[in-house]
Amino acid sequence: MPVSRRTLLTASGAIAAGAATLTAAACGSGGEMDPEEPVDLDVPDSALTGSIGLLTPDFVGDARAPLDEEIIAPFTERTGVSVSVDQVDWNKLNEKISTGIAGGIIADVIMTGVGWTQPFAEKGIFAEIPADFIESLGFDESVLVSTRFEGKYYSLPQALDLRFLGTHPDLLAARGITEGPASLDELAAMALELTGDGVVGLDYLSGSAGSARQAFVFLLYAFGGRMFSEDGLTPMLHEEPGRLALQWMLDRISEGSIDYDLQAAEGQPSPFQQRRAAISLVSTGNWVTWTQMTPELCEEGAVDLHLMPSGAGGDPVMFQGGTFLSLSSLSKNKDAAGAFMKHMLDPEILGIANAATGKVPPTPDIPPNEQIESSLLTQFGLQNLPYAGATEGGSAAYMEVRTNLDGIVETCLTGRASVQQTLDDMKALCDGAISRI
Repeated sequence: MPVSRRTLLTASGAIAAGAATLTAAACGSGGEMDPEEPVDLDVPDSALTGSIGLLTPDFVGDARAPLDEEIIAPFTERTGVSVSVDQVDWNKLNEKISTGIAGGIIADVIMTGVGWTQPFAEKGIFAEIPADFIESLGFDESVLVSTRFEGKYYSLPQALDLRFLGTHPDLLAARGITEGPASLDELAAMALELTGDGVVGLDYLSGSAGSARQAFVFLLYAFGGRMFSEDGLTPMLHEEPGRLALQWMLDRISEGSIDYDLQAAEGQPSPFQQRRAAISLVSTGNWVTWTQMTPELCEEGAVDLHLMPSGAGGDPVMFQGGTFLSLSSLSKNKDAAGAFMKHMLDPEILGIANAATGKVPPTPDIPPNEQIESSLLTQFGLQNLPYAGATEGGSAAYMEVRTNLDGIVETCLTGRASVQQTLDDMKALCDGAISRI
């Protein structure tokens, strides 16, 4: 049976009254949070004590040392608060949080993805973050859209994964193409013109920069659509922009300018890196792979970058994924948890963290950082943050929706379901998930 906000808050009261077997992740200054009240972020360092826990899917491998030594260590030295880290893979993060909810033991500071905020805020797991603090950060509205639930803030962007289009300028020039596409019709025509001689015009579905679900969502926004209504209670992805997005991909597959069977092999350069694709969906996270496998692409002018053009006569768009920070409403050390979240959002720390993980800080206003400045993909993303409005989520039901949406999109793209059947299946999936909130 799904856990609702009301049942969770009732259960939390029972836990506090006498269920001694359930404890929060850490204890110290500030005591427990009230999920209905925003956390106090103005507590002085001198008043902080104890320890807190951080749950993160990031900072794996070589990135762990900067987390421990350059991010956590200065915080502990300044405040006396120790921070334990629970690192879990992205594909196990939802299960980890859900298990923690059921057991009443969950980290004080939680890092999740775009689209995760509303589901866990609705369950009462994420604590409200004061609006005045968020406004003081000066972040662009585009990176704050995914942080709200019912008009209040429950998360903040810490690291972004941005997606747009990359082109091989020499391959385009050989076909007389000197400018990027100004519309989706132009992109379709360019992709077809560039297809041939062993080269596919557009690598959009190989998986090198996201899943089929995310490819659909990107085009959904490019056609002027969105996934849900403002209140998250009505699905909209099955409406006309959704139909246009699916049909656009099917048309490109039919004419051969998108090859559905063109896949990015694990541990190998992507089709775009191998010059088997003239245009490709590109992620800022691809930079590490480019530097390691195809450093020639990292030279100035080797690749041209473009926002996804509109299919509805509007502004171009950029897809936004990433990692967001939230505070657990079950924390026993709310003041220290809030202080650590503020610490993670300090401009210098944002630079250190994103340089370590290969992601993009949520603001360009950070101190000079050689690794971030050297990534042409990151710089393009930062310069175009106002266009990063193509995001997943927007409903408290989205965790259930995202699990099944990939399969629905893939069934359509492989010809096993019509566009209309696919749209009907999307609506039924969303309606069912929303009914269980």
